[in-house]
Amino acid sequence: MSDPRAVPAAVLLAASVILAPACQKPAPQPAPPPQAAPAPQAAAPPAAPAAAPAAPGPAALASAQYSANPQIRCDVLEVKRVSGNALLARWRVVHAGADPHVSYDFQWKDFYYIDPAENKKYGYLTDSEGERILDAKWGSMKPAEQWLSWAKFPAPPATSNKISLSIGGFAPFEDLPVAP
Repeated sequence: MSDPRAVPAAVLLAASVILAPACQKPAPQPAPPPQAAPAPQAAAPPAAPAAAPAAPGPAALASAQYSANPQIRCDVLEVKRVSGNALLARWRVVHAGADPHVSYDFQWKDFYYIDPAENKKYGYLTDSEGERILDAKWGSMKPAEQWLSWAKFPAPPATSNKISLSIGGFAPFEDLPVAP
């Protein structure tokens, strides 16, 4: 005959098989795949005050504010003698402010240099058809926009090692060294 304790043990065994999964902690679910976090947006730099233009770039020989708008700056980059007995001047005009509505303009007659040793004014060169040998831009500028420009002039005497350069709308750039 069967043992009377065996029935309750069989019931307990069956109950533990049925109830065991309910009493256990659920199996950990795999983590959802990581989603790409949105790229952090860089904070916009604070707007520079209108009266304080940004500093000239590291290669600038000199820098000046535009007389009609201090948000525009001119950096003279190079003044050097080149072949053909000419002088090459290179500069950049920079919108250093935040205002989206700034404009740069000039008169062609305002591009020249003065040789202080000779006290003589030299205008830009022209070709055989009377076209200016220079590249300068005018018009509306966007914030942080830069325009590179250049002009060729007759070279000063070999004994002149400094000039004062005039670029339309900016104060003269005095005593710029002339590179050989």
